[in-house]
Amino acid sequence: MLRTVCTMLIGLLLLSATLSSAAEPKGDAAVKQAELAKRLVDLFGWSEGLPENPQEKDYKVILGGQRRFRFEAEETYDRAFDAVAVRDYNLFGPFTGRGWLHGITVPTAVHFKVFIPIAGKYTLSAVTKGDDQLWSVAGRAFKVNAGEKLKTTVIGQAFIPAGILEFNAVVPPGGAIDAIEFSAPALAPLEPLSGWNFSANLTGGQLAEVAAPLLGTEALLPEDQSAPHKMLSAAAVTPLPEALLLTDSQVLGKTIADKWVRAGQVAGQLTMPVEIDATGVYQVRVRFVGSTLTAGFGDRTVTMPGKPYLDWVECGVFRLAKGKNMLSLRIPPSGGVDSVEIIRRKSSTADYVAVMKLGKGGDETVSSAELDNLLKSLQEKFRERQ
Repeated sequence: MLRTVCTMLIGLLLLSATLSSAAEPKGDAAVKQAELAKRLVDLFGWSEGLPENPQEKDYKVILGGQRRFRFEAEETYDRAFDAVAVRDYNLFGPFTGRGWLHGITVPTAVHFKVFIPIAGKYTLSAVTKGDDQLWSVAGRAFKVNAGEKLKTTVIGQAFIPAGILEFNAVVPPGGAIDAIEFSAPALAPLEPLSGWNFSANLTGGQLAEVAAPLLGTEALLPEDQSAPHKMLSAAAVTPLPEALLLTDSQVLGKTIADKWVRAGQVAGQLTMPVEIDATGVYQVRVRFVGSTLTAGFGDRTVTMPGKPYLDWVECGVFRLAKGKNMLSLRIPPSGGVDSVEIIRRKSSTADYVAVMKLGKGGDETVSSAELDNLLKSLQEKFRERQ
């Protein structure tokens, strides 16, 4: 009898412990990469850039940092109130999408509604036609003369908050709008080096690879001494754009290459192919003369001051994929570029873990409780997204 009672008591205690454990939050359970992505957007105040029912792709857009958003006018105008017609033929030149908007015989207001996932100072441009256009965007007003054919025209710049944006344009009689684009330099991508896998467990290494660009500390990754520096000559680019020319002058400083590229009275854009042997982080230096140099890959660019003589300009570090990457250099009037140096940084998971010092090994999974504490620490160190 006593044995039976003891057995029953032990069973009840085990059941109670099991139920108690199930009722408690599993702070030691491994979290998925999706949880990190969602918490980053939430914690750092970027959730205004999410639609009402966000999907994985919406989080990836915000964390990816690309800030170029194009909208077809015929898809985003107010169909119920705007007195414009949708045309689908080349009356004023080529168009994109299923058509373009055509104004009537009097000046006409067109109202647009779009969604911008990431806040920032954007340049607004439009494929449009007609003079004396009036645009009102984010509290700013712009007057635009676009001419008699559909063409891309810069409207102006404005700070655009994340979320729904409503704006309008008054087009002249017979005016037209095909498409609208908001563009700004891309931000550093906040993602593991191999990209997001939302269904996979989050490891300490992946968290470090996300935390480094978040805090702007990828530049602390040490140089890979085993990888030779790549030295590229600007003069090797052919053909050169019309605004640029070759010179062998040494008046503005000694060059590394025999010849170098210089702009005349107008600015020029030089695009140089850069072959990368392995995906990773690379430092970019440009031997440059001029007021300011804008350099980068795709929409991820930096603008740095130059000198009145040839000297090295440090352009920071970039994550580059294996294969051909196109480096863009915006050279101001009378400015010039001699050479570009590409320096590989150590960028293995272990290197990121060593630099970030988050207290988790590269292959160790991160629990929910650990993620809470680590994100709190990152939030305290965070200044602004770069």
